[in-house]
Amino acid sequence: MRLSPPRQSVLRRLLLRQVLRLPFAVLKFLSGGGIVHVDGRTLDTQITFLWKTFFARQDQRTPLSLTGTSVEGAREDWQEAAALMSAGSEVRVKVEAAGDGGLVNGQLIRPQRIDHNSPLLVLFHDGGGVLGGPELSLAFASLLAHEARCPVFLPAYRLAPEHRFPAGYDDARLAWDWALANLGRLGATSGKAAIGGIGMGGNMAARLCLDLRRDFKPLPVAQLLVTPLLDLADPDLKASRFARSWPISAADLDIMIGHYAGAGTGLSDVALSPLREEVINGQPRTLIVSGGLDPLAAQAERYARRLIEGRTHTLYRRYDTMPLGFPLFAGVVDHAEAAVRDMAALWSELTTSPDQDAGV
Repeated sequence: MRLSPPRQSVLRRLLLRQVLRLPFAVLKFLSGGGIVHVDGRTLDTQITFLWKTFFARQDQRTPLSLTGTSVEGAREDWQEAAALMSAGSEVRVKVEAAGDGGLVNGQLIRPQRIDHNSPLLVLFHDGGGVLGGPELSLAFASLLAHEARCPVFLPAYRLAPEHRFPAGYDDARLAWDWALANLGRLGATSGKAAIGGIGMGGNMAARLCLDLRRDFKPLPVAQLLVTPLLDLADPDLKASRFARSWPISAADLDIMIGHYAGAGTGLSDVALSPLREEVINGQPRTLIVSGGLDPLAAQAERYARRLIEGRTHTLYRRYDTMPLGFPLFAGVVDHAEAAVRDMAALWSELTTSPDQDAGV
């Protein structure tokens, strides 16, 4: 008897969870015994196993990579991986469609318990603006919503290369404006909204906060930037030490940036690279997160310092065993899950505590 694709997916997800419970020494053995280092930091054992063994391909192509495949092929790989990495049953949230039935659509995540002081978090999903929609960040957003007791809205935005910059950003701003007008409908009993993003989604969130201040529009109460890509023209992105980063390598970043940027807009333009703004001040409270094996960590640290210099209350966290793209694994990898739980605690403190002076 042949199982249907949905049942095959369920069984594979159960198998993955069981295998990842094996002792780390066994997982290292199954991964070939190798250890991945960058700048003296070691890649998480479970993520190494996923890379070297669980997602290993017969054609020897690096799993989840954009190199050596089409955009459509990479999207299928990432969507399949995201489905396998769904949050565990202990994460009590309700996921429902949300939007205006037209230009704005996405997924609303309502935790079983909502802190009445918590803002709605409008979170722009991962995928480099290329690889997929809100489903790529659903496990991360579900765990964050559950732990921080806040509703999370994951809007969709148009993807490159079919729709290059500024299409995705324009959609993000439209989604933000719609969310502000529908806070009650989206579960924000506090009447407040915050903004955030992962990877290129972090770029959109940071850019939007800067643009809102420039346009004298109301700012979010806080922003959450997770492994944000803040300078698309940064020459350090091609550093050799990140050549074999996984699940997103320096080569993958280069491909995604090439797809995302529109013709006529230079990569160093502040519209694409908010880190290059001359003045960064008057920004909402900010939590910035990076990984220890993350080609974007240096950018995140520089942006945190720019915010602090501009008197913005800023928290920065680096999770040393995590790579760029680690939110994808939040539903199954122990240290990725722990990082998100820690992030949620920091986020709750940042968004519900009284004003404080800027600091890191």
